[in-house]
Amino acid sequence: MFMDNAKNFNQVLLNNFSKCADMPAMMFKEGGNCRTITYQNLEGICLRVAASLIEKGLHRGDRIAVFARNGPKWAHADIGSILAGAITSAIYASAIPDEVEFIIRDLEASFIFAEGLSQVEKLLQIRKNIPSVKKVFVFDETFEHSDPWIAPFSSLITSEEPSSGSMEEIRKIADATEAKDPMCIIYTSGTTGRPKGVVLTHSNYVDTIEVMLEHISDTEKLKRNLSFLPLAHAFERFAGYYQVLYMGRCIAYVESLETIMENFKEMKPNFAVGVPRFFESIHARIVEGVQSAPPIKRKLFNWAVAIGNQVRRYEISGRPLPPGLKMKYKLADYLIFRKVRAAFGGEIEFFVSGGAPLSKELAEFFHAMGILILEGWGATEATTPTTFNRPHEYRFGSVGKPLPRVQVRVKPDGELEVKGPNVFKEYWKNPEETKDTFTSDGFYRTGDIGVIDEDGWVYIIDRKKQLIITSGGKNIAPAPIETLLSSSRQIEMAYVHGDNRHYLTALLVLNQHAIYETAKKLGIEDISWTDLINHPRIIEEAQKEVDRANEQLAKHMQVKDFSILSEPFSIEGGEMTHTMKLKRKVIEEKNRDILDSMYTEK
Repeated sequence: MFMDNAKNFNQVLLNNFSKCADMPAMMFKEGGNCRTITYQNLEGICLRVAASLIEKGLHRGDRIAVFARNGPKWAHADIGSILAGAITSAIYASAIPDEVEFIIRDLEASFIFAEGLSQVEKLLQIRKNIPSVKKVFVFDETFEHSDPWIAPFSSLITSEEPSSGSMEEIRKIADATEAKDPMCIIYTSGTTGRPKGVVLTHSNYVDTIEVMLEHISDTEKLKRNLSFLPLAHAFERFAGYYQVLYMGRCIAYVESLETIMENFKEMKPNFAVGVPRFFESIHARIVEGVQSAPPIKRKLFNWAVAIGNQVRRYEISGRPLPPGLKMKYKLADYLIFRKVRAAFGGEIEFFVSGGAPLSKELAEFFHAMGILILEGWGATEATTPTTFNRPHEYRFGSVGKPLPRVQVRVKPDGELEVKGPNVFKEYWKNPEETKDTFTSDGFYRTGDIGVIDEDGWVYIIDRKKQLIITSGGKNIAPAPIETLLSSSRQIEMAYVHGDNRHYLTALLVLNQHAIYETAKKLGIEDISWTDLINHPRIIEEAQKEVDRANEQLAKHMQVKDFSILSEPFSIEGGEMTHTMKLKRKVIEEKNRDILDSMYTEK
């Protein structure tokens, strides 16, 4: 099914339009019902978009940006632009005008595809600062505007089919595009400053997809994925979009973040990619449901999970299941596990987790119920994947083994370096940064601290720049401690501090639902949230959770004091990136007085 010897992604697309013509390409909700379009349908739309863009003056190498949430039109705009020879980029739909302006100006983008009113208003605010933009095409068909700078996206697909001249040009572009030519510019999350434009070539995508499929080996059951991470995120762009199109399989789109679980049931995906916070939120909902259930049901659930854990240990070790345990598992599966799997549509082969560390305990919890979460590791600069656990060979807590033809090595200071077909070409218009990020022998400096065990399994500890160095000279990775703290049912977010200090402290954001349940049991629920998180009994509950985490940590890694924040870290507040990573410098600056107070006279 997969195309051999494709030198660029244009050839892959044109091949699959023909080879997979009658196969489902995209599934989405329209008018309350699920609708599916085939690769032949997709071809008709995308070729018209490509032809129209060429007619409107788009040239090979021009840059475009899609400024919208996931959906079929996002793909129509992106694919059409690629077929027309453009280098494509994306902007998070929720980005603020300053972020939008920076990316568009950096790209010198010719055309922008915007979702609707919210995005257009932001573009109009910065219009005078983005002179390269010739036209803005709007996906929302109900949106109307008299400004000729703005046009409906539907205006690109009004003709029945592209002219013979346009088709000839599209084929010429596919033939002329070299493997080393840029295909996308994806901007980093900007945790430590302005985002950088990562230039990814056609060969980066084609070759990395091929080595990933070789690594997974059996993809026959992976017919449909569910797309819900933003496509401006390199992880979703690779694993939930380009890779699916390369395989000739179907992309199903969620309606919104609020309807994810409903869409899982309706669209019945075989795989999906997510970040740890997604799995943490599902885990929290399950635990909350169990906690509020009658004692007999709580006992039954805990029994079932214990049985599931025993079964998985046998499976991982390759040992046969004892008959008694097999019977207990069948009962646990009938009473509990099949219902949980049904909430995800009942046909999930596995999930892929990336973007941040996934708790080993969380992976084991889901695995006990027959839901496999495979963790991988990489970077935007590595076309996303560098290592990956395989469906038939995995180790929880590890990010897997390197992909075929990808080299990973560890420097003396613990930093991981990577070389292979997945490593990016350069940072857009930033030769100095490009030079600094490569070693003299061509390895990409990832900035991640990790270890590789004797069997080749890779373990990530933290980002090099985020390591805490205490006044006593101890190097401490905050991410594992934060993951441990936030795995508590009552703690939603955690930030660990201690650079140049003699012990660690933490800022905690409590889970409102769980805390209100606790408050109700304590008879103190009829007070404001601010008063509640400052109530001695709630502080005592938080201390218990911190103590539980400390029991699993070496003494120098234990949290000695903490403060509870009334508001969660957020993208809007500037404390988180669009990929849900903490902006540590911003958090420290905004909470400097609180942090300092935890070290006074101690």
